[in-house]
Amino acid sequence: MTRGYAAGTETVEPSVKDGSRPMRLASLLISLLPTKRNLTGTDWVNSKYPGRTYPSMAAIPWTFRQTHTIQEKRVDGVRTLTVRPLLGGTRSHIVYTHGGIYINELSRPHWWIIAELTRRTGAAVTVPLYRLAPESTYREAFPYLVSVYREVLRTAAPDDVTLMGDSAGGALAIAQPWAFRDAGLPAPGRIVAFSPWLDVTATNPSIPKYDAVDPMLSVGGGVQAGLWWAGGDDPRTSLVSPACAPDDLLATVPVTRIYQGTRDVCMADATVFRDRAVAAGADVTLNVYPGAFHVFPAFPRLPESREVYADIAAFLGRPPLP
Repeated sequence: MTRGYAAGTETVEPSVKDGSRPMRLASLLISLLPTKRNLTGTDWVNSKYPGRTYPSMAAIPWTFRQTHTIQEKRVDGVRTLTVRPLLGGTRSHIVYTHGGIYINELSRPHWWIIAELTRRTGAAVTVPLYRLAPESTYREAFPYLVSVYREVLRTAAPDDVTLMGDSAGGALAIAQPWAFRDAGLPAPGRIVAFSPWLDVTATNPSIPKYDAVDPMLSVGGGVQAGLWWAGGDDPRTSLVSPACAPDDLLATVPVTRIYQGTRDVCMADATVFRDRAVAAGADVTLNVYPGAFHVFPAFPRLPESREVYADIAAFLGRPPLP
């Protein structure tokens, strides 16, 4: 089903015929929604987001509340949640940064991801509700994420911490250790990223071939959101676009697993990041799922998603409680 690579430049070409039957059906249903048709160009972001009422995160599902403890605190004044499974807990602690092209709040599918992570790994999961663009930028987000990590290290050893995220949140997961190092903090044990958005400029010449078969995403609005997130700085700066980071930073990336589908515009830059990081000496594995769409693990019942979560559980090792 999967093709995982630790190095090299080989990739899987995008095709609507690839993937399991449930994956192909899910992709078809997504393609029938008006999402991508309505999100071409930049008019939709420019008309909807500047001056908006700041959004709220999706409500925690009531079923989730029955199986987890939920702790809420303010870190640097920003709402921050930590959830723990009532049964089967382990020493693992995940810091999960949600996606949403830096302009959308945590959504219901993110809770599905978090629920599956806790079920498979027994980990506690801290969810930083970082402030979004265009109201905020990466310059405010990273000091907050450093403070969140400091709080996590009060109860967890660095080696037991995994940074995870999807899409924009996957880029945050990959870039955070660079901010931690600058703050004098130890690196986390590992990183897991689902379909990370690793270069907000979308200048990779391979993007159009993935865009042609991506049932969900379009490029133009994402580039505008990335510019808001960069806040007037170069959008290729490392904390905004990790695929553009210099070799000396790429060499310091903790052991990383990326789970990426080929029907996803983010595939192009995931390959660039993997190749550059490995060439710099980092341990980065890109697990490629032919025919899979953007952040497909948000649908945990797909065969490909079940394989992803099983691999993550093995990656974290499900360490026993003391």
